Amino acid sequence: MLGLLQVVIGIVFLLLLLSLLVTTIMELITSALALRGKNLEDAIANMLANGDKNGEYYKKFTGNALYRQLSRYRPSGKKRPPSYMSPENFQSIVFQLINREEGSVRSSIEKIENNDELKSVLLQFHDEVGDDIDQFKGKIQGWYNDVMDRASGWFKRNIQIWVSCVGLAVAVIFNADTIAIFYRLESNPQALKEIVTMAETYVAAQPAEGLNSNTLAPSAAMGQINSLISQEIEQAKSPLGLGWNWDEIKSLDTVGWAVKILGWIVTALAMSLGAPFWFDLLKKLVNIRASGNKPA
Repeated sequence: MLGLLQVVIGIVFLLLLLSLLVTTIMELITSALALRGKNLEDAIANMLANGDKNGEYYKKFTGNALYRQLSRYRPSGKKRPPSYMSPENFQSIVFQLINREEGSVRSSIEKIENNDELKSVLLQFHDEVGDDIDQFKGKIQGWYNDVMDRASGWFKRNIQIWVSCVGLAVAVIFNADTIAIFYRLESNPQALKEIVTMAETYVAAQPAEGLNSNTLAPSAAMGQINSLISQEIEQAKSPLGLGWNWDEIKSLDTVGWAVKILGWIVTALAMSLGAPFWFDLLKKLVNIRASGNKPA
C-alpha cells in the first residue's frame, strides 16, 4: 500500500511541476496577447453597444480620457486595453457619456440616440431609484459587477482551452507520458525513492499558505520558467525518465505509439486542473505517508 502511495506521490509531483510551468507560460501568453484586456473590452462592448466595437457609445467610452489613462502603451506607442477597471471608474465614464445635467438624470438618458438597449437599461435603473444620484450610481456599478462576473467565467473557460493546448505541447516536449512514468516508478525502487524525497523536500520548502497565485510580470514569469526547467524539472528528469530516448522511440509499434499519445493526453488533461490543485493533493499525500511507517 505504501509503495503505491509513493508512486502516486511521484506522479502528482510531476504534474505539479509541469502545471506550474504551463501556468507561467500562460501568464506570458496572456500578457503578450492582452487577453484579459480584450475580454474586458468585449464585455464593455456588450454592455454599451450590443457587442459592436464600432458602436458610437463604445467608441466614446474607450476614447474617454480616464479610460485612455487606464490603458497601457507599448514602447512602440500601441495602446493596450486595461486588464481591470473598477466599478467606480466604469460608472464615472458612463455618466460622462450620457452628458448628465444636474438634477435631470432621466432627461439625459432619454437623449441617448441609436442605442435603445443601453437607454432601456439606464431608464430601468432610474425608474427603480428615481433621481437619487447615489443609488443610481450604485445601480450602474452593480450592473458592471454582474457583467464582469459572467465575463470572468467566460474568460476562465476560454483560457482552459489554451491551457490544455500548452499542456499537451509541454507533455510532448518533455515526453511526460503519465502511463509510462507510472510503470517506471512502480518497477524502479531507487527512482521512486529519489522522486518521493524531492516531493517531500519541495512541500517542506513552501510557505504555510501554499503556492503564490499572484499574476507575474513578464520578466518574473521568464525567470520562473527558467528556474523550473533548469532546477526542479531537470532534477526530476532522471528518476521520472523524462526526455526523449530515441532507441525506445524507434522500438515503438503502432500500439506503443497509441499508448504513448494517450499518456501525453492524460498528462495534458491533468495539468489543466491547475498547480494549486496538485500542490494541495501532494501535501495531503505527503502527510499521509509521514503519518505511517516509512519503508526502509
